[in-house]
Amino acid sequence: MIVNWDYRVFCEDNGDYVIREVFYAEDGSILGCTENEVCPTGRSLQELTEDLQLFRAALTQPVLRVSDVPLYSKQREDRKTEKKTISHEQVLAQLGLSEFPAIG
Repeated sequence: MIVNWDYRVFCEDNGDYVIREVFYAEDGSILGCTENEVCPTGRSLQELTEDLQLFRAALTQPVLRVSDVPLYSKQREDRKTEKKTISHEQVLAQLGLSEFPAIG
């Protein structure tokens, strides 16, 4: 069960620094993080100010890498090993068109 979240600074593989939301378990261990970086937002100037304060607080925490986040790291590895393309026959089968004869 997720009981807490905050913003954290991440150092990307290319050396850039970004901020992501990080989600924690009850024991304080990191459960996961957002896939993409986030930006400060608010529905009012006050909300935006509060969000910016949370971003500033992230700067006081140790910098993370995505490899520090177990769930995110596993998803990235899974994506690297996923087959990126499928055959024409697989497309036809997924569309339910495999029973139609080929044209040509």
